[in-house]
Amino acid sequence: MRTRTVWLSALSVAALAATTAVSAPAASGGALPPGLTVVASGLAAPAHIAFGPHHTLYAANIGSGTITRSDLRTGATTTVRGGLGFSPGVAVGEDGHVFFTASQGDIEAGASAAGLFRVTRSGTRAVADTLAWETAHNPDGQQLAGDSTSNPYSVLALDDREIVADAGANDLLVVGRRGVRRTLTVFPVIHDGPDCSVRPENGGIGTGCDPTPTDVELGPDGFLYVSGLSGGAAGQGRIYKVNLRSGAIVRTWDGLPPLTGIAVAHDGTIYAAAPDLAVLNGAPGPDTSAVLRIRHGVVATAYVPVPTDVEIGHGMVAVSSFAGVVFSVSSAAFH
Repeated sequence: MRTRTVWLSALSVAALAATTAVSAPAASGGALPPGLTVVASGLAAPAHIAFGPHHTLYAANIGSGTITRSDLRTGATTTVRGGLGFSPGVAVGEDGHVFFTASQGDIEAGASAAGLFRVTRSGTRAVADTLAWETAHNPDGQQLAGDSTSNPYSVLALDDREIVADAGANDLLVVGRRGVRRTLTVFPVIHDGPDCSVRPENGGIGTGCDPTPTDVELGPDGFLYVSGLSGGAAGQGRIYKVNLRSGAIVRTWDGLPPLTGIAVAHDGTIYAAAPDLAVLNGAPGPDTSAVLRIRHGVVATAYVPVPTDVEIGHGMVAVSSFAGVVFSVSSAAFH
């Protein structure tokens, strides 16, 4: 469905126009909301972030098509790789290897290339061609023509494999050293809500909205946690709990705002980034963005300017913002 990726590709343009307003306090040294501290800056519309070794933080910047590395001790940010096209996902394995996702061409109309890559000493190495997998297998059964068939939006690096959340294909892919091994999970079409219950365009297979997975993380219980959204800026968000081996969806949290990033703490607390997509696309009005904290079934929120991802590491909850900065968010920010 074309609407599932309009905001994903438009962010690289629309978010940059919005950043001037939302980044003003951080950039000028003005007051930040309670509980927020800037730990990295100088980024360009980061979509996802990942902690690396030696107090580093990597960011996938869709505003510049770069992967950057920030030193959390000095605040210095350097470019690791550039010229990547639409590059929303980044992950760092326990061995220090850096992986990223990237697409070329028109993401909305259908990418000309899309896949998972690894940073090497001499450049980059292609790990998996997600567009080729989607074209050959089409796991969600939707029409491929004229649609965003693959948009690898996030990656999780495990010991012996990577898990890619493909926002265009509506699935999770298991990737090995020789490419995609298998489709792990296909997420169901969304039918509830005033928009998705009547939308007739879902890839030729009936009404509904695509689930659009946007991030995947491994929880302390050994299950995968996946954030998603449906129906665009006015749509809904969901969190899926997925069996790492079978791919079965064992639990779903719904009734949430559209989500673009997720993290799970050691105690099982879930954090999720909920950017105001209308603000990102230039709509007037206050920014209703939030980071959600779900603990023992209770949802608390913290205001962060247009948050895109959440990562936990180095003793902090780190939240990336399309303002071009990364915040450390303490418990004082939640209410």
